Amino acid sequence: METYLRVIGQNVRSTRKAQGVSQEALADMAGIDRSHMGFIERGKKDIRISTLVKVAGALNVDPAKLFEC
Repeated sequence: METYLRVIGQNVRSTRKAQGVSQEALADMAGIDRSHMGFIERGKKDIRISTLVKVAGALNVDPAKLFEC
């Protein structure tokens, strides 16, 4: 499970950075706390499907893209 969380976190971070969006701005767009976003990006927090969908929507990507290795 930890491997998947790290992959998701790395994909969120790289997609966010590629779009030039700050972690705080992404958290605001996804409707979650910035510290929670930090935990997600570091793969330190289990992420609910609903949160994953919110983050993917804020990044304008398909949620499945965040699982890609």
